[in-house]
Amino acid sequence: MNVIQQLSAVFYRVLMSCILIVLSCFSSLSHAQVTSDKPAQAKAPSAEATRGLLFEIKSGSKTAYLFGSIHIAKADFYPMSPKVEAAYMQADTVAVEADTSDPAATQAMMPKLMYTAPDKLEKHLSAATWNDFKAVFGPGAEQMQALKPFMISSAIAMQIGMQLGFDPMQGIDMHFIKRAKADKKALVELESLGFQADIVSNLTDEESDALIASLIDSIKKREMAAELQKIVDAWKAADTEAVAKLFVDSANKNPGSKRLMKMLMDDRNEGMVNKINQMMKEDKKLFVVVGAGHLAGEKSVVDLLKKQGLEVQQIR
Repeated sequence: MNVIQQLSAVFYRVLMSCILIVLSCFSSLSHAQVTSDKPAQAKAPSAEATRGLLFEIKSGSKTAYLFGSIHIAKADFYPMSPKVEAAYMQADTVAVEADTSDPAATQAMMPKLMYTAPDKLEKHLSAATWNDFKAVFGPGAEQMQALKPFMISSAIAMQIGMQLGFDPMQGIDMHFIKRAKADKKALVELESLGFQADIVSNLTDEESDALIASLIDSIKKREMAAELQKIVDAWKAADTEAVAKLFVDSANKNPGSKRLMKMLMDDRNEGMVNKINQMMKEDKKLFVVVGAGHLAGEKSVVDLLKKQGLEVQQIR
């Protein structure tokens, strides 16, 4: 059985186990602007180096910490590096994109990610893309007609990650959500699952077609596993330039992908920055966890914070 047949066969079996983080699975894809033509290459960390993208934010006498998440991880990602642990321990408030551990919010978002009959996936794709989709997934294509493109793309990416040994329940954001609740720290959402579902469920037909076409291309070229591993390697090396380069390459595959990633990434970063600013003004001891792609490159959360006059420095 080849990898495409395997994906089709297990799709519905893994979908429900993946659903808690299916929205955030691709949120690391950044529309960061990088001008370097050099290939992305993670820098080798020293033994004392901080794993992951950790930043200190200063506004006058007030300090907060910002950490980049990978939404699926492995047990050997833990414990976190000492400087990350210190940043978390000082906090009284942990801010995340969305509380993916909330079953009620997950259940409420589900209808937004599916078509209501007689509407279906085929009606939102070009004939060429739909034919390619059927060629790749065979009978599984009909089974996925009720699912909107982002649901399909996320669940397949999740399955590939799981085949590589990654686990959604080991994701860094999930790790800190659970810890914050156990440690009785305030847990604040910068967005919400409902907010994210509204974004990804209202793609135009052009954006839907671009997302599915990009997914098919990545599957055919067998790129998804390699791209995930490159992201992980760059994250472990705390290499923001490599992270930005990897994600801008993904966003620039075609014009549709570029528009889609702008909506999914750049347009959301401003709202996150505004909430971070507001919580700092309220004197909260803040530890913020967002997808690593939100922290790298132009128009990222880090870039916007700097442009608003805050001091932001990476901690290595």
